[in-house]
Amino acid sequence: MSEAISVQGLTKRFGSLTAVDSINLSIAPGTIFGLMGHNGAAKTTLIRMLLGLTHPSGGSGRVLGLDIIDDTIEIRRQCGFLPTDFKLPGDTSARQFLRYIASMFDLTGSIVDKRIDELVPLFHLDAFIDQRMSEYSTGMIQKVGLAQALINKPSILLLDEPAAGIDPIGRHEFLALLRTLSSEQGVTILFSTHILSDIESVCEEAAVLHEGKLIAEGRIDELKRRHGCDRMDDLYLKLVREVGACQG
Repeated sequence: MSEAISVQGLTKRFGSLTAVDSINLSIAPGTIFGLMGHNGAAKTTLIRMLLGLTHPSGGSGRVLGLDIIDDTIEIRRQCGFLPTDFKLPGDTSARQFLRYIASMFDLTGSIVDKRIDELVPLFHLDAFIDQRMSEYSTGMIQKVGLAQALINKPSILLLDEPAAGIDPIGRHEFLALLRTLSSEQGVTILFSTHILSDIESVCEEAAVLHEGKLIAEGRIDELKRRHGCDRMDDLYLKLVREVGACQG
């Protein structure tokens, strides 16, 4: 498969508002791909369309060769997803919750227990795995969210603001995990974040969305060279200002 994710002219309208405007994008297998953009730039809507959670108004897309309109169930079986508004049922433990998520992928019994045992140390949940999640901090909730996104050993991870609420040490460990998943297991990772240094740290390629439009996409080193920027935040600001100047 030459492309893990591919979209052509992908568009989403909500009434008279065009939230996603004719986006073309391709992501190679095993890539950690960053999605940058301010709130309302369409990052979340784009991710939800890839999973079939939001139906596109126009264009087309494929995930792992599967159509994002006709093959949504199979796409979700092969993907892991952490939404930006992730919530946990506080009256259950993380272990119970992970078992519940696993059941959605028809994973049961010793297979699930083994998978949970593999994930718990990755996120340092050993001491909390059987506690009620109403006692969890924001960072711990996010770690459980990341664990549930990995429960089915996905081929693609779609992460929407995945490092929100995680302390600097936890974020460093999380980014190291992404590198490992990509380099050792060939997992394709698409994640959106407002922490531009995280994208610069782990991504070779990225896309910049602004008001529903794709304004830049490609290798990060090439984008910085082309626009004369040394840092990711400078690059992002320059791209947005250039678009604003053209619109003005």
